[in-house]
Amino acid sequence: MEHRPSFFKKADIFLAIALLLLGFGTLALLKSGQKDGSFARVTVDGTLYGTYRLDEDRTVGIETPYGRNVLRVEGGKAFMQEADCPNHDCVEKGAVSKTGQIILCLPHKLAVTIVNEGEEAPDAISY
Repeated sequence: MEHRPSFFKKADIFLAIALLLLGFGTLALLKSGQKDGSFARVTVDGTLYGTYRLDEDRTVGIETPYGRNVLRVEGGKAFMQEADCPNHDCVEKGAVSKTGQIILCLPHKLAVTIVNEGEEAPDAISY
């Protein structure tokens, strides 16, 4: 009878489990730091366009020199309902409601940032 070495050793399995736990722990820690936002702050080309309360349902048409977007605020969340940009990434982003979350429409130079009262939107975020 021939003895074949195991492809995975016990240490490999232990390392894989430890890395998975570390990844999920980091994700939980990042999610716990986010809190519900109060406002959706819209900027176009770095200039404030408007600030809208998340607890008031509304539809906002955003006309810019770069194009048109429709922001919908509903149920404490904000999402881009329509956009006439070619890629529609902003529409596909979905709803945001936690502080620091952002919807970007790069062709229209538009950003929707979720903030709380008295908070400033971040100047820059790196991922």
